[in-house]
Formats: sequence, C-alpha cells, structure tokens
Amino acid sequence: MALTGASGFVGRHVLQQLHARGFSVRALLKDSKQIEAQIGLTPIVGRLNQPDALSELVDGADVVVHLAGATGGFDYADFARVNLSGTLGLLNAVEQKDRSMRFVHLSSLAAREPKLSDYAASKRAGEDCVTATDMNWVVLRPPAVYGPDDAALAPLWKALAKGWLIRTGPAHARFSLIHVDDLASAIVELVAQPSASRGHVLELHDSRRGGYGWNDLKEIAESARKKPVRIVGISPTILKAIGVINLSTARLTRRRPPPLVPGKVRELVHHDWVCDNSDLPGCDNWRPTMTLTSALADLPGWRDTA
Repeated sequence: MALTGASGFVGRHVLQQLHARGFSVRALLKDSKQIEAQIGLTPIVGRLNQPDALSELVDGADVVVHLAGATGGFDYADFARVNLSGTLGLLNAVEQKDRSMRFVHLSSLAAREPKLSDYAASKRAGEDCVTATDMNWVVLRPPAVYGPDDAALAPLWKALAKGWLIRTGPAHARFSLIHVDDLASAIVELVAQPSASRGHVLELHDSRRGGYGWNDLKEIAESARKKPVRIVGISPTILKAIGVINLSTARLTRRRPPPLVPGKVRELVHHDWVCDNSDLPGCDNWRPTMTLTSALADLPGWRDTA
C-alpha cells in the first residue's frame, strides 16, 4: 500500500498500526530520515508536486492512503498547493497506474463549512477532486483530533489541569472530538476492507452523541482533578484582532503564520462542529475506544501539570 503524511501526527499512528497488522507500506517522505526504519516500510523520497515520486509511490499498490495536508499558510494558494494540487497529483498518478486502486482520503470536518477559511475551502476542494472520480474512494472528515503526543493542544490541557478552561468559541457551541488512535484504527480498517464505505464521505468521532460543550469539558476536568474549573471566555472581537495581528506580522517577517489567523478564528467561533458516525457503511468492525474522560490523564500538558 502507499501512504502520504506518514511523518505527521495522524500518520505516525496510522503507520504504527499498519506495521502491527503486517502491511507492507511505501511512504512518501521529504527525507528518508523523517521516520525510523522498520520491517515492511519502503521510503519514497519526494513531494506531492513531483510526478515521478508519486508514480513510484503508487506503483504496484492496491490501496493509497492520503493523509498529507497543509494546516498553515498565508492565503488560499498556500493551502491549495498541498490540499488541492497535491491531491490532484496523487489522483493522476493512481489513474495512470491502476484505477481500481482503493483511495482513502483524509479530509477535515472543516470541509463541511468551506466559506469559513482558506484551509476549509482547500480541504473541500481536495475532497471534490476525489469524489468526482469513479475510483474506489472513501473520504474521512474527522473533527478535532487529539492524543498523547500532540503538542498543539497541550496549552489547553495544561490550563485545564490548573483549573482554567479558556473558551475560544460561543458559550452555546458544541463540537465533536476523536482520539488519534481511534482515527488511525478507522483508517487501517478501511484499508483492510477494500469495499467498506466505498463512495462515502464519513464523519468520525468518539461516539459521544451530540458532541461536547464547554460545560462538558469543565465537568470532565473537575471530575479528574477533584477541584473546580473556571471558564474564561475570550470575545470574538479580541480573537479576530489577534488573528489579524498574527497574520500581518507573519507577512512582514515572512515567517510561518501561527495557528491563530483570521480564518482559524472564524472556525473557532462557529457554533456547530458536531458530527455523527452512527452509520459507517461496511465498516462494522470499527468502534472508537477512547473518550476525553478516559484519555485526559495521558494528554500533554495535563499529565505534566495535574
């Protein structure tokens, strides 16, 4: 099988589970040293904009798992370079080799609201390229993904462990979550069952119906730390101002934009990021095993502070 994004947060967990189940994997890497050598792993050095590398990657594969994606950028073009053009390049490589290949595409729940941000629009555009083909494809839209080795959300868990919940969205907002191990196991299950969920766009979460609200996070943290947690809301106006300043500063210095930019702010203040995975066609063997309640103790920031 062929894999992109193997060195990323989700990719590392997917690769680990594929290895555990005995799959032989060709992984597209910018540098062969990005991940440790292991039995059954063949690194293909290259990028998504290099047709020869993509051709080598998919040669002889029966399944392609496309995890690579851009999560930061100055504008739509920066995101689309990977999320749209990179996806198109990979699809073209598959079409030239074997159109019967299974194509598992990792998108984002943000693609459900493409008008909110350049990131969301680029992920939706990448999805549309996949769903427009007549190949054996499946698209996954996970919500916020968290896990024990994700430094991005460590400040949130650290603040929670200290008794503070920083609310960055509206008080009535609800959102779904999924643990990275459960997302990885879903992807591996779709690899193992070539006909599962063919031609479907799937939204995956941890099976908490209706998702989480800010008060739910507060109660979970209070139960875990046996102490009160105080919610501190940041107004959308302040968040928007910070986003504009961050993006303007990054453009002046030509440094990589920080996570909080205007598009991300619009995503944060959106009130509904709840998804439903009660019906996953042909994927009966997959069930999420982790909830925030069971995973909290192992999350970075929390485990170092609580």
